[in-house]
Amino acid sequence: MPAAVVTATDLENNIRTLSQTKRIRVTEFFQDFDKLRSGFISDQQFFRCLWLTLGLQLDDEQANILRQKYDLKRDQRMHYKSFCEEIEKNFNPGDLTISPHLQKKEAPEFLGTKRSVRPLSPQTEDKILKLLYRMQQFYQYHGINLRTCYEDFDRHHMGVVTESQFYRSFPGPPDVNDNEMSMLVMKYRDPDKPGLLNYLNLHHDIVAIGQKLTESVSSVLDRNVDLVPLLPNVDPALSMIFDKIRVAVFKNGIRTPEFFKDHDKLRSGIITENQFVCGLALAVGKEAQLSRAEIQKVVEYYRQPDGRVQYQEFCDMMENAFNIPHLDKKPLQNVVRPLKGTLHRGLKPLSDEQEARIRVILGEISEQVKRRRLMMYPYFKDYDRGIAYTRVVTKTQFGRILHFLSLNIAAEDLKLICLKFEDPASGDVNYPAFVQAVDQEFVGHTLDDANMMDKNRTNTPVPSKPVSATDSNVSYEDLMSRIRHIVLTNRLRVIEYFQDYDPLRSGSISKSQFRRGLSLLGLSKLGQHDLLDPQYQVLIDYYQNPVKEDQALWTKFTYDIETVFTQPGLEKEPTYQVPPVDMFRVPKPGSIDWTNATEDHKTLFESTMERLRQRINQRRVLAKPVFQDFDRHNNGHVTVAQFRQCLTMLELHSTESEMAALEAKFCNDVGFNYLAFLNELQPIISPKFMYETRLEELRLTNKKTKLPETNSAKDLEEVLMKVKTKVSKERIRVIEFMRDYDKLRSGRMLKTSFRRALDLCRFELKESEASILEDRYQTYGDAEYVDYLRFCDEVESIFTFKELEKAPLQNPVQFKPPQEWALNKLEGDAEIKWQACMNRIAEKVRKHQMQLFPLFEDYDRVHNGTVSRSQFRRVLSELELGSLVSEQEFELLWFKFDVKIGGKDDVDYTAFCEMIYELAKFEWRKP
Repeated sequence: MPAAVVTATDLENNIRTLSQTKRIRVTEFFQDFDKLRSGFISDQQFFRCLWLTLGLQLDDEQANILRQKYDLKRDQRMHYKSFCEEIEKNFNPGDLTISPHLQKKEAPEFLGTKRSVRPLSPQTEDKILKLLYRMQQFYQYHGINLRTCYEDFDRHHMGVVTESQFYRSFPGPPDVNDNEMSMLVMKYRDPDKPGLLNYLNLHHDIVAIGQKLTESVSSVLDRNVDLVPLLPNVDPALSMIFDKIRVAVFKNGIRTPEFFKDHDKLRSGIITENQFVCGLALAVGKEAQLSRAEIQKVVEYYRQPDGRVQYQEFCDMMENAFNIPHLDKKPLQNVVRPLKGTLHRGLKPLSDEQEARIRVILGEISEQVKRRRLMMYPYFKDYDRGIAYTRVVTKTQFGRILHFLSLNIAAEDLKLICLKFEDPASGDVNYPAFVQAVDQEFVGHTLDDANMMDKNRTNTPVPSKPVSATDSNVSYEDLMSRIRHIVLTNRLRVIEYFQDYDPLRSGSISKSQFRRGLSLLGLSKLGQHDLLDPQYQVLIDYYQNPVKEDQALWTKFTYDIETVFTQPGLEKEPTYQVPPVDMFRVPKPGSIDWTNATEDHKTLFESTMERLRQRINQRRVLAKPVFQDFDRHNNGHVTVAQFRQCLTMLELHSTESEMAALEAKFCNDVGFNYLAFLNELQPIISPKFMYETRLEELRLTNKKTKLPETNSAKDLEEVLMKVKTKVSKERIRVIEFMRDYDKLRSGRMLKTSFRRALDLCRFELKESEASILEDRYQTYGDAEYVDYLRFCDEVESIFTFKELEKAPLQNPVQFKPPQEWALNKLEGDAEIKWQACMNRIAEKVRKHQMQLFPLFEDYDRVHNGTVSRSQFRRVLSELELGSLVSEQEFELLWFKFDVKIGGKDDVDYTAFCEMIYELAKFEWRKP
């Protein structure tokens, strides 16, 4: 038997399959041999690259086949670019005549596998195809991926498993019998590997079936079919029932599986007939107005041979009403929209007599609503507290609201209205339709209005006529004033909206770009000002580039607009007076020029405002909240009808001529400017600008003055004694605070740093005391520095001598800080008087054997050995010793035993008591 002839296409298919198997882009490896990117490499380089990248060694015959096709110049140089394009063939983005899916060329199989060449009978192929369809639906519903079920057995990722592994990990469906499994084994047995089955080909076939089903559904949707025919051959009557159920499910947001799955404990998708009937009636029986016969038709359609009902298919169809599942993964799908009017709540038709009576009743109610200026919709909406506004109220609530609005009608008429506007699903009253029927100012749309709009709409294009600047009734100056006002009030930087269109900074852009920048600036229908085509033409005519007719000078426009903030080049003209910002503000469009009003008109306006102002002040009415309730956009404007309604609510009654005078003053194209009206009606007294006054007061309050020093040391000895006493009591190492300011360890520092270090030590030295230390330890030859090491050695000498290891015979004496009261010295007669007073007190204490400490300790809450002067005097009085001391002697005692505690003068009662006991000759601590 002759060998099969190998063609270039066969070789390319094999190479393409191998490259996709190994996920290799062959172009990147060929380019390494082509330094000049000419698209050609040598013959040896071409086949070497195939061998190194793909591990493919071709025989002479195969190599010659490739040489004949790709050796274009016959110079033993292969054109590898055309070869790579053929191997990595994909769609051409420049060819829009062919769909990208049709251009894409994929390998028939992955991983180098092949299908079985053993032919099967047509009957077996049909059975296998039906089985694959069943498997695809089962896998799609349960979210099963066949490939992942066998990957654990395929350690080398070759796409094949053994027959026993195929049976062991087969994921279903459970109704597949042994004969069907045998057919699958015969179908997908690998011809080159005996005993192995190609599960990957089975997976690809199932995926292809799913894609085919999706494409068939898409083709049905493209034909604008109302419902995806999940189950074909539906009779028209059943189709109408399905449409009615689907509309009810969509309108009411019903989750149909919630009413069935509680009966399906095993989640098999099948329940009994009675359970299906109960669930369907509970879900949409009332909303879709299903009869018993219609429900029975649905039951018969989904009934299984064993008598049970397949509810899951029904729920899948209802859940995807007017929608496609997983639409986020199918961007090219067309969603079926419901027919026009399907979701509309229509009014119930009545007899001719009832319709005539309804028109009479609604006419009477409409007349009262117009005369009393009633807004009925908010009253009904307050009773509609359902989720997402059901737009219905109960009949009881409907009658209560009409009675609250004083729209009293007969009981029979009320029943007739409720019958006309009754919602067919819930039986409640459709209040938006009723309000629209009786209130001419209520904005709403009905099905009839929509149909009328569709009838009036035509597909014939309206011919556009050329627009010129003469069509605009606004001059260039007025238009620029309006634009400047918008830029000023919104604080816009005009240059940012145009400079991106001019990358070369030529100062000129196209007219379309200029119009686009104006729209971004807010000059559009969605912005602050609707720039009409004639107005735009006015700007284009003024800012047109004289050199290029299709461009506009945006820099000139920017310069003219941004002068509202400041004048360019102001630094060159220091005497130039910048105009005030208020001159660029303009009133709203449509505001009249009050300066041109007649005297009679002004007189009528002033008298009306004066009368309303007196009325407001007498009744002390707060008018602004009433207007704000109607101002939903918070733009300071309401409609003229709302303005008149607000005046009626505030009981500010006016005649028609007075109303016209007020509207002429405060109306514009937006509406009635109630903020300006209230500003004149109830002017707010602006507070005085007290910032500068308060600032001056704070400056004077915080102005620091130097206070005179008290109790400061007079000489160096007192200062050093104060420092040594502090160091001895608190055990402070002064050098630790000083050395941080001497990075070079030079032994000296600046005087400012010295004072800062003294403050860190908490010595609490006065300025004069610190100056004494600076003068004492000043560095020789440099008046700005202090030798802090000498100061530290002097202070440390209270503990030990410096370099004591060099003087072993030295006996250091521990420094004992003197008691504070002992430093208080009396002179001359004061010392004699104080001594005599102490002797008198000690004599009486000795005679009566008195205890002094307990009474003093009762006043010493913190146990620091001190009491205040008044407490000292009180204790002596309680001990009957106060009569022995005169006022002058009290002053001497206070001065002698004075100690400073927290900046306050206290008395050291411990020293006083011990001295009294010593004068009384008591034994130590035993009075």
